[in-house]
Amino acid sequence: MAQDYVKIRATDPDGTTANITQLCRSITWSGDCRSAARTLRYSPVVSADDIHLPRAPTELGGSVQFWKDGDLLMDAYALERTRDSLGSAIDVTAYDRGLYLTRNSDFLRVEEQTAEAVTASVCGKFGIPVGELAATGVPLTRNFLGVALYKIIMTMYSLAADQTGKEYRIRFRGARLEVVEMKRSAETVLLKPGGKLLSCVAKESASAMTNSVAIYDDQYNLKSVQEDGGAVKLYGLMQAAIRSGAYDDPEGHAKQILKENGLKTTITVNALGDLRLITGNTAAVEEPVTGTYGLFWIISDAHTWRRGLYQTRLTLSLETLMDRQTAGSLPKI
Repeated sequence: MAQDYVKIRATDPDGTTANITQLCRSITWSGDCRSAARTLRYSPVVSADDIHLPRAPTELGGSVQFWKDGDLLMDAYALERTRDSLGSAIDVTAYDRGLYLTRNSDFLRVEEQTAEAVTASVCGKFGIPVGELAATGVPLTRNFLGVALYKIIMTMYSLAADQTGKEYRIRFRGARLEVVEMKRSAETVLLKPGGKLLSCVAKESASAMTNSVAIYDDQYNLKSVQEDGGAVKLYGLMQAAIRSGAYDDPEGHAKQILKENGLKTTITVNALGDLRLITGNTAAVEEPVTGTYGLFWIISDAHTWRRGLYQTRLTLSLETLMDRQTAGSLPKI
C-alpha cells in the first residue's frame, strides 16, 4: 500500500523498531471533544509463514510515532491489540498521553491559583511535558480529593471560562500537553459538493433537551429557576436540579446547562482528507440537499488512510462544546 505521505514507526518494549507504514492495511487517527486522548488505530499485516514479510512491532507498551508530510502528529503508546485467527493482520490501538490524564488522580488544595498554573504543576508532578497553556489570569480556590488529572485541569479551566467567557480544550502536540482556546481560525475549511465534501447527513433532536434548571440550597429550598420558556411550551418541561453550594456562580452555571442542552443540530460529513479538520477547529459547509449552510465547530474527527485514499469523517455542531467539568469542592469556611 503506497502511503508515502504518512509514516508510522513502532517500537516494542525490547527496543525492536521499524517503519511499518507499508504493512498497514488501514490507519485511522481520531479525536473527540469529550475525550482527553486522541487515538491511532492501525492494522499491520503479519505472517508466520512468509519469511520475506518484515516483523511489525505490535507489543503492548511499545511506543508509536505517526507523521504526515514530515510533521509529527502523534507520539503515543500501544495499549490495545486484537488478533483474529481468520485474519492476517493485527489491529492495534495507540493512545497519546491524554490517557494518563484520566488514569492518574491526585489530592490537591488550590488556593488563589490560575488554571494554567495548576495545569503546569500537576503535569510536572506526574512527568507530563507541557507546551503552550491558554492564559486565563483568573485566581481560583478549590479542593480536589482523589480526582483525575483531566478533571482537575478541565474543572479549573471551566471555572475560569465562567469569568473569561472563553472556552478551552486540551490537546497534545507530540509529547507535550497544550490547552488552547476554542475559537474561529483562519484555517477554516470550506466543504461543498464538487470540492472536498463527499456526503452530508443532518440530524435535529430534542430528545435529550434540558429547558429548565432549578437551583436549590443546602436545606433543599428552591432558590430560583432558569428556563427557556419557549422551549418549555413547545417540547414540555425537561428540568435539571442543581445545588447552589456546588458552584461559584450557580445562576451562570444553570444558563450554561440550558445553552449546551437545547435543540441539537448535528451534522455528519465525509470529506477528502485535510489535517486542518480536527476537533476544536471550524468548518464551513454549503450543502443544498440537506439545506446545511454555515460555520460549524468540529466536535469529533476521524482521519483514515486506506488503499491509498485519505478521507476524513467529522461530526459538526453549531455550538462550541467545551468539556466542562465540576470536580472538587469549595473549601469550607
